[in-house]
Amino acid sequence: MEKNIIISLEDHYLYSKIWDTLPQYLKDKYEIMKAPLIDIAEGRINQMDAAGIDFSVLSHVEPGVKYAKNIEEAIELARDTNNYLYAAISKYPKRLGGFAVLPVQSPKDAAVELERAVIELGFKGALIDGHFNGVYLDDDSFSVLLKKAEELNVPIYIHPTNPPEKISKEYFENNDVLITGFAWQVETSLHIIKMINKGIFDKYPNLKIIIGHMGEFIPYGFTRLNIALSVGNWVLKNDNAPKMNLHYYFKNNIYITSSGVFDEPVFNCAKEMIGIDNIMFSVDFPFKDKIEATDFLNKLSLNDKERKQFSSENASILLKLNNDIKIKKKTNNKFSIFKIKLKGKIGKFLISKLVK
Repeated sequence: MEKNIIISLEDHYLYSKIWDTLPQYLKDKYEIMKAPLIDIAEGRINQMDAAGIDFSVLSHVEPGVKYAKNIEEAIELARDTNNYLYAAISKYPKRLGGFAVLPVQSPKDAAVELERAVIELGFKGALIDGHFNGVYLDDDSFSVLLKKAEELNVPIYIHPTNPPEKISKEYFENNDVLITGFAWQVETSLHIIKMINKGIFDKYPNLKIIIGHMGEFIPYGFTRLNIALSVGNWVLKNDNAPKMNLHYYFKNNIYITSSGVFDEPVFNCAKEMIGIDNIMFSVDFPFKDKIEATDFLNKLSLNDKERKQFSSENASILLKLNNDIKIKKKTNNKFSIFKIKLKGKIGKFLISKLVK
């Protein structure tokens, strides 16, 4: 049987110049993952080989260039970071692709950098880390960036970030553990719903947005949310209400990935509510294990067509990857792959014991 190509869209890296801008608490947070984040070379490829992943689209770890001192530094740092990623992935053009870092402090300059990254560097789109100082993509200031993404026919991946400072302090002070495990999903769900309710996808009908973590929390409340956005807006006589229903936007504009969520019941919920055409495989490496992710993929109850769509076809079409991917050959570095698999299994076992 012919092997399905496997593409992963949410795999992160770290650039040393961005590291230097981060506050100490983020450096402490990422220290344990610093080594695999920095490796965009043989170690990264070996990890992919061990898991059976053919192509990975890399994006800088959150928060990107948000901690630059000023707009000028953010613009320069974003360009430098994208050039750095381009140089790294150019060594493995059939295995690695890139999402651009954007200086969201200035939407106009973010649009310029997106165009440069796509046209000159061959990047597949961009990843942004949620809002910037409480300003979301539904804000009028971001229209120049959204218009440019639509013109270039590339997606913007919205990655979670912490809620605005006031909300974080109100709800999550002394509860930091709930930020990434809960608040991030709520925050990203809110972001995409704000865009829908503001009519962003009516204004830019060909705009494509990706969100991860199996659609954040949206699939589980899909029906109730759909009623609110359609019937609720009609009852309230909201003249700016979205023209179509939630199903329409998730079919035509919004894609979700499985990044960091490897539970079949959760996948089945997303598949039933969103549809297999708009769901794509992803890992969330190095915060999630690649082998665990592909084991999850291989065990899903899908027919051949659905499995192909989820593992690669949907992503290949959206990101126009057909000419970029080369199915990996069997590697001679069998001992290295054995060590990677063994380390992953041991880690998974220890975590399972800790959470029981």
